[in-house]
Amino acid sequence: MVNRVLTVVTFAAIYLVLVKVMHLNLILSRTTAAGGDMGSHHYIDTFLRTDLLPHHRITGWAPGWFAGLPMLTFYFPLPYLSIAALTPVLGNQIAFKLVTAAGPFLLPLTCWAAFKVLRLREPAPLLAACGSVVFLMMKQIGPADGDQFNIWGGNIASTMAGEFSFALSFALLPLALAVLYRSVEERKGWRLASVIMAGVVLTHILTTISLVLASSLLVMKLPLRAARQALLRLLLIFGVAFCLTAFWGLPFILRQSYTAHMKWDQLTNYSYLLPSPIRPYLILTAVGLVAAVARGERRILLFAWPAILAAFAYVAVPHLIPAGAIWNARMLPLIYLCELLVAAYGAAVIIGRVTELLRRWSGVPVRIGYVVVVLALALTPIVSAYHTRGDVPGWTEYNYSGFEVKPDWPQAVALFQTLDRLPHGRVMWEFSRDYERMGTTRTLENIPAFSTQDSMEGLLIESSLNAPFHFINQAETSQTATQAVPGVQYPGFDFKTGIEHLRMFGVRWYVAYTDQTKEAAKQARLKVVATSGHFTIYEVGDGNLVEVPPYRPVLFDDPNWRDNALTWYRNTKWLDTPLAFASRSDPVARAAFADPGKLPVHTLPRQPLERPGEIASTMKDGTIDFTTDRIGEPHVIKVSYFPNWHVEGAKGPWQLSPGLMVVVPTQAHVRLTYSDTAVETGGNALSALGLAVLVLPGVAVGIRRFRHAR
Repeated sequence: MVNRVLTVVTFAAIYLVLVKVMHLNLILSRTTAAGGDMGSHHYIDTFLRTDLLPHHRITGWAPGWFAGLPMLTFYFPLPYLSIAALTPVLGNQIAFKLVTAAGPFLLPLTCWAAFKVLRLREPAPLLAACGSVVFLMMKQIGPADGDQFNIWGGNIASTMAGEFSFALSFALLPLALAVLYRSVEERKGWRLASVIMAGVVLTHILTTISLVLASSLLVMKLPLRAARQALLRLLLIFGVAFCLTAFWGLPFILRQSYTAHMKWDQLTNYSYLLPSPIRPYLILTAVGLVAAVARGERRILLFAWPAILAAFAYVAVPHLIPAGAIWNARMLPLIYLCELLVAAYGAAVIIGRVTELLRRWSGVPVRIGYVVVVLALALTPIVSAYHTRGDVPGWTEYNYSGFEVKPDWPQAVALFQTLDRLPHGRVMWEFSRDYERMGTTRTLENIPAFSTQDSMEGLLIESSLNAPFHFINQAETSQTATQAVPGVQYPGFDFKTGIEHLRMFGVRWYVAYTDQTKEAAKQARLKVVATSGHFTIYEVGDGNLVEVPPYRPVLFDDPNWRDNALTWYRNTKWLDTPLAFASRSDPVARAAFADPGKLPVHTLPRQPLERPGEIASTMKDGTIDFTTDRIGEPHVIKVSYFPNWHVEGAKGPWQLSPGLMVVVPTQAHVRLTYSDTAVETGGNALSALGLAVLVLPGVAVGIRRFRHAR
């Protein structure tokens, strides 16, 4: 009874703090979430609800960003499916905000539940929930202004920056670890463990990796027979979870070569391993770790072990991969939470001793002493975290109060309406930090969500193989450049070259914001088609997405297509002679494209084509149609390449520099269609198998019981 009262009181304090900091009243208001990357997730949500789900798909081709990208193939679908499920009941604005806030709200509950599932004695589960509040409120982790924990994931600040999918997955992680432990140790509950693990997979890959690494502790046991049994149990759970998620996971794994390939600069500040908000609790972490080792308490080592692995990786990665797709900063949230969970166990160990000492020295009854000590150790981190919250409540208020209250939001709405009055075409817009006054610097990425036009710039940068080239274009046509893809050599402002690059991508409209860029557009003799507030809209091209190039594309059989394409893109003399990335062993490719000779090359062969020029085309619902009288000539398709594109009436498609497509028509009418390949079919089949393994045994048992009852 005492522990129940303590649980109610403590959770009341936890959620009083979270409701206040997260501004639940604003979450439940009918405004459109803004701020950071969060304010740019609306196109993903909208496209899933209005285009994919009506066609019974979860992934598919989205034309609205980066000249098209495979939507939700390389990002995590479960949060958006949750938004779609809640939208008919709550409305999209509230559904969106509830799902984005779910991770922070769930984490105290899942930490408490994880300790309960592991059957750790009170007050350890309660203190685990309190420790999670310290983690959630973290932001300033060191003395310098740049020592900010606001993007790495899991805490409230990172969630407001747009990492809400990670936060949701991270909230599932402690519970998934606990259920996995029980399933392996007690040899039951494998179905539940598989389902929870599938939930982790479909919300973020980094937490999936953390879960797999942490589970390695479960096979570290003697005798070897026990280790073998644990391994087989893990393989069963992992196998079923993989099958359940294979409809998404198999393409995610096998199509990685078609992503942007970020090259992150690694962190080398080792003080981040023990950040200042956690340091007051490290003595408890040490007590918990020593006690767990001394007692052989594997249930606590389950959380200490992944923290140790993550800390080792954080230190090692900068030396092994100084610039790579793995960013060591993303390991820090796991370290922080695990340090606090082990500290919760250490505090529980101390409470028993302190309670007994209070009874001996003061004569206070054990129950009263226990309540006093538990409340002190439970409420102290909650109160302390709230007092050191910094600007976190201001950030949540900024996001959840919505676009509608931002001072320059009317300018954004006016621009969207102006663009809607223009014929359909891709829009390239000048980047500016001033857009924060509209709700986020990424406000205009919502053009395909809030208008009928497509935007060259978008959110899912890693999902697009054309992202590096787009941000080169941005640097050439904006006074301020984000340089959002690390590892790319960016130019300075070069409007003339930028316009040449934009035409290569079939951009129709350019939106200028600053006076300097408007002057550059005037010098380039771009036609003004509309104005809207501070914005001037220019016509760049006619928006056609099919073109016969001036010179025959050059066959490049080199696996390092990305570096070759970037080198080609930087050389303006080569731009009218694109590179076709195909195999020399393909006789059709050899016949269609020019031979560059021995690679690498310093010049490109220039074989003129008889009638270069643009060709009218239509694009709708993942299909591109055009009619040509230049049969047998290479036709550039100004849409991002992806292996799911298939063509009728032509040979190809092949990948063409920078990241577009090329086909060679064999008849007048040509149609390209984005459809499933063997990869998607195999993934769907594995998911059906996983569901069968999960459900059919239970159905069989139910049938037997029904027959027996009759």
